[in-house]
Amino acid sequence: MSASVRDMLDAQAGLSTLFVSVLLALAFAVGLGEFYSYMVQGLHVKPWQAGLLAHIAIGILVYLIRKPARVGFLLRGTPLVAWLPGPLILLGAYVLSLWGRQPMQAPAYSLTGSSEAIYILASLTLIPLAEEMVFRMGLTPFLSRFAGDRWGPWYSAMVFSVAHTHPTWDRVLGLKIGLPIGPFILAICCDIIVRRWRRVWPAALFHSCCNATVYVFAWLNPSWVSKLNGLYM
Repeated sequence: MSASVRDMLDAQAGLSTLFVSVLLALAFAVGLGEFYSYMVQGLHVKPWQAGLLAHIAIGILVYLIRKPARVGFLLRGTPLVAWLPGPLILLGAYVLSLWGRQPMQAPAYSLTGSSEAIYILASLTLIPLAEEMVFRMGLTPFLSRFAGDRWGPWYSAMVFSVAHTHPTWDRVLGLKIGLPIGPFILAICCDIIVRRWRRVWPAALFHSCCNATVYVFAWLNPSWVSKLNGLYM
């Protein structure tokens, strides 16, 4: 077989792999969207509660099925440096929020009720951990089987980002979904942490601290929420 023919076949195989990976990513995103919608209607819960319950259920399956996920759930053996990215992001948000803030300015954000407090608490604890188990410990390795270790994390990040737009079939057909840049960047960063240290907890902490930045900005300097609106959902 000549080199030109072999290169052509390799290119076709690469395109086929790309096509299959994109279809799998889209199918998984839509499947999650339909699952969220079903739980919202069937259990009469809020969308974020449906997402959390779905992710907890899938995360438990990932933990039971994949040995690397069980290893990644351990705290022992995680170096100190693995925990630093999250707090550094939060510190950066705090310093940035002080830029342009009026001296002695009163906090601009206050809780409106217990349901909001519960959501904030969940967004800083259970939601990040459950999503890291599903996407970084479950979906990324699965998609990497088809797309390879180089591209698998990118497709997983795409699913993670699209999933934040509630991608049911009706919304997909109506072109009402998108690819929010904030969740996409977050997913890539969390995947780097997981791949580097093989642990889910530092990634969950980073995820939690990124979620917390919106509350830091909203409380100390709401103008930054508007400036960084493209990063937040």
